[in-house]
Amino acid sequence: MLSRNNHVVAIAAGTAAVHWFVAMWHGGPVAVPDVSAYLSVSQWVAGGVLPEPLHFFPGYGVVLAPVSWLSGSALHTAALILNGVLAGCCVLGAATLARKCGGSSRVAVGAAALAAVHPSISAASRIAWPETLLTAVLFAVALLIWRDSWRLASLSASLAVAVHPRAVVLIIAVFLLAVADRRVRPALSGAIPGLAISALLLHLTASWPWARVDAARSLGEGLGPLPTMSGQWIALSGTSVGLAALGLIVSLRGMRNRTEPAAVTFLGLTATGMLILGGWALAGSDRVDTLLYSRYIGPWVVPLTIVGLVAVVRGSLTRLTVLGALAPTIVGLVVVFIASGDATGDARRIMTLGLGAVWAMFNGRFFPTLFVAVMLAVIGVSCARRGPLIPLVVVFALAISSTVTNHYHLHQVGQIADGQVSTAALVPNDIDCLGHDASTKSYALWLYRLQLPDLHHRRVDLTSGTPPCSSHVVAADDALTHCRGAELLATEPRAKWGMWRYPSPGCG
Repeated sequence: MLSRNNHVVAIAAGTAAVHWFVAMWHGGPVAVPDVSAYLSVSQWVAGGVLPEPLHFFPGYGVVLAPVSWLSGSALHTAALILNGVLAGCCVLGAATLARKCGGSSRVAVGAAALAAVHPSISAASRIAWPETLLTAVLFAVALLIWRDSWRLASLSASLAVAVHPRAVVLIIAVFLLAVADRRVRPALSGAIPGLAISALLLHLTASWPWARVDAARSLGEGLGPLPTMSGQWIALSGTSVGLAALGLIVSLRGMRNRTEPAAVTFLGLTATGMLILGGWALAGSDRVDTLLYSRYIGPWVVPLTIVGLVAVVRGSLTRLTVLGALAPTIVGLVVVFIASGDATGDARRIMTLGLGAVWAMFNGRFFPTLFVAVMLAVIGVSCARRGPLIPLVVVFALAISSTVTNHYHLHQVGQIADGQVSTAALVPNDIDCLGHDASTKSYALWLYRLQLPDLHHRRVDLTSGTPPCSSHVVAADDALTHCRGAELLATEPRAKWGMWRYPSPGCG
């Protein structure tokens, strides 16, 4: 019979294997600029053209640099395989964290199983972005702090800053705890080279986030920071059936008297910082998904759920802890409900995968999804003092159903993307720029960029009379029907645009 540790290894290996299989058959990238932008950094290492400006941090692309010579489609598949391996590492990290927090071997196996099926990790092989890497780094830094390896912890946290701006909360929390534990010197010795490398990467790729900083400083119309922070809290609490909310309160309650280990406090501090930073970054949006946004807070869901689960199993929850988890959820519901009138844009399912099954159940309607998320959180927190059975059963049911619906949805999206960039093969080798007309979808440029990394890609508006930057341009099927000499070479099978040859003297 396998030991508990072998069970954990088997779950981790099985998770990685399943993700490898999914990655091989997924198809094209999801229709968001993020994926192609991250991978463009890898292609730049191999001689490709870097987007100007690059609005995304380069760390994830640098990690993929060893396979940068692959074609766009193959590079995308390699990124998905990497994410699958990282998902397996997160399973091991979840089990180790559960044991460190005082959980039994059975709890560790349960934590590993939850990490394998929870949507914050289980979509790893469907989306080539750095969320799984950030989750793995979060586990690693917490466990390194537990081992008193402050140098490696601060090095890992500072290198993560090059992966995504929100990782800044990791290094800030490490330093706060290092000061409290009088471990500033080893923390500095790891952070200085890590931050220097991150700064160098940002400099070389010209990806300093000044535009994001300016946008955050001048909030205009749209949702305010309080509703977006509240929405993230509801997402954190709802997707974990209240266990992550309890874990956050447990991790913070020991700050004053240090009843909790520094690693647990680290998880609470960084999650709190992410709620604030994420809420501020999302402010000004008019999309309804930003009121239940789970992408930013997603890496913290499983670690905090484990902290909350162990506290439930050990019977260490107090009424004050339960109240501390319930109150923000109820207040958040009121705040989000009042602010929902300012959210007129459609939801992006990919940003709210933690509640994927609920969104699917209500066909993308916001209010039913919001109320079910709050109800799940309230039920989980209210039942937690009686034991872990009800919260665990519900969280596994939600995680598994959301994982199934998310994979089905993302598989369809990948198939669509495969049929929206096929005409890239028609671009001749003697041009160095490809125009993309305003009549196409905004994300189409990024799909073509992934397949044609050696070209400059430019937005154009043919209706204004401005010619494209070369003899070829991507435009709607009927965009140049009145342009004498223009030739539609081919159309995309799953899109309403295609590849046009533009006449050299211009439209007659």
